[in-house]
Amino acid sequence: MSYMVKTTLGKLELLEYIEKHKAMTVYQLAQETGGNYNDIFDHVRDLSDAGDLKIRHETRNGRQLSIVEHPCHQRLRHLDEMYTLKRLLQCSILHEGCDSK
Repeated sequence: MSYMVKTTLGKLELLEYIEKHKAMTVYQLAQETGGNYNDIFDHVRDLSDAGDLKIRHETRNGRQLSIVEHPCHQRLRHLDEMYTLKRLLQCSILHEGCDSK
């Protein structure tokens, strides 16, 4: 009799996977890693409680989702947002200067 045993990733392996990939939902994480959703959810919660992961909540199509991301990715996202804001402010200042002449 042949059967396939589904194994879940350990917490460290899961953390490494998240570090190498973009932010995703717990469901997507379970799908991509082949892990059991409940086990992945428990690992994510434990890693988040330990400060190793960040979970942000979003609403998409009326559904509340928990997005899992590595803290490094979150910092990079914030830096990108800050850079974009800086560029917008610079453009705004330049346009004001042009309008006043």
